[in-house]
Amino acid sequence: MAKRLQLSNNFALKKCSKRICTAEDRISQLPDEILVHILSFLSVKEAADTSVLSKRWLPLWRYISRLNFDATKPLYEVLLDHKLRKRHMKKYVRWVNHTLQRCKAQRLDQFRVCFDLNKFAQHEIDKWLEFAFARQVQRLELDLLKGGENLRLFDYCYTFPAQLLDLNHYAGQTHSNYVNKFPPLWNNFNSVKVLLLKSVKVTGEVLEFFLHNCPFLEEMVVRGAATLVNLEVVGPSLKLKHLGIWSCPDLESLKIRDTNLVTLGTSAGHKLLLSNVPMLIEVDIMDATRILDDILAPVSCVFSQLKVLKITANLGLVYLGHHKFPELTKLKKFVVNVHILEDMSVLGCIHVIGAAPLLEEFELKLKWIEPMRSKRECRKAARCPLHHLKVLRLCGYYGRTSELELVRYFLENAIALEKIIVDFGLNMSQVSL
Repeated sequence: MAKRLQLSNNFALKKCSKRICTAEDRISQLPDEILVHILSFLSVKEAADTSVLSKRWLPLWRYISRLNFDATKPLYEVLLDHKLRKRHMKKYVRWVNHTLQRCKAQRLDQFRVCFDLNKFAQHEIDKWLEFAFARQVQRLELDLLKGGENLRLFDYCYTFPAQLLDLNHYAGQTHSNYVNKFPPLWNNFNSVKVLLLKSVKVTGEVLEFFLHNCPFLEEMVVRGAATLVNLEVVGPSLKLKHLGIWSCPDLESLKIRDTNLVTLGTSAGHKLLLSNVPMLIEVDIMDATRILDDILAPVSCVFSQLKVLKITANLGLVYLGHHKFPELTKLKKFVVNVHILEDMSVLGCIHVIGAAPLLEEFELKLKWIEPMRSKRECRKAARCPLHHLKVLRLCGYYGRTSELELVRYFLENAIALEKIIVDFGLNMSQVSL
């Protein structure tokens, strides 16, 4: 009986093994369209690697509609050793060119270049843009930050090819005169939904072309454009919902009027002219050279409708106590990013919080200059019940008396407080209450 039982078990194992070996590859039996859609969620390199699976998979990656040329590892190496920049730049350019030569996608959902590239790659990037526009790209990103994270010297930035847009065709014409006078390449641009340009020289004329001639454009972010002088975002016909204009040193005027903009971020608040933006609910405004009054003045017309307000300034929070804030009746989240000296008090921020009766989340980002722990006693601020505050975030926490004062204030006044998140710079701790 024992022998017969052993034989029976062996037979079962062989039968099971045979089934596994001869199992059908159901994934490869899916239609090409579905497989290509799946591959589009991978990086370009990962999608290309699937070509080794079988002849069935060999050509599929060439039809993916999302081309994200992100090279994180080489970027990190360049950041550690700048001498590697030239070599890695050449390898990156060859990689993109090699991929585009094999790409057969008729339309592109995304085209993203993310690497340390400067004006010496002008010709190559121009060709890449032509490729992307010819395939009616929807999301276009040129992320050319130095080392992957810093703005480069403006003289070395890549210049967006205005000639590609045939702007001369529109010289002296208003938007209403564009109708039925489109250039031959018109259809190449009107599918753009997202435009992100970092360390790219671009003019207001180019940006306004996209605004008025891309009926689906919802998001535009420009960072480090030294050639941007004037920009007008005007007109109820614009579909733009999200706008970010950062680190453009020669910007003289940023006019936003009669639009349905929802979020706005800029480091040129003192150049901002804002009016009739009824949908604007989130503002991120930064200016390291201005006092608080000057920073907030341009956005004071939308205080009553804001749900999120972020401020970055080179001032101590102690001065916030001298500023009278209007009531922020709808504000749910408030973020303050400031530089602080030694063990300067940060209790000034409670004056802002007191003006926002529905505030649910407060975040304080501290950048200390000459950090110092003092032995003074904690000051106690006047009680002010906070009925809706649930989350407190402290970034740059160092354990100074000034920070302990603030934490104690929230513990005593935030009735609904659920969570305190403390970021020490290297590690983050979270406490649920």
